[in-house]
Amino acid sequence: MSVWAELGWRLIFGTASLVVALNYRDVAWRLHHFMANTVGVSRFLTPATVRATFGFLAVALLVELAVGLARS
Repeated sequence: MSVWAELGWRLIFGTASLVVALNYRDVAWRLHHFMANTVGVSRFLTPATVRATFGFLAVALLVELAVGLARS
């Protein structure tokens, strides 16, 4: 995969993770509700834990993207 395609993919995935972390259009609750009804998750998977997990993922991906852009 080319460098620009890889950076583009990381930008898209990081942005999507940030959207979940910021709870745009109540997406964290929708993910929690979907997993509770289909997978049968435990009570520890709440919308707050979904938002925190995706927040950490978004920060890690966007930092990795910034480092990748600085190197190229």
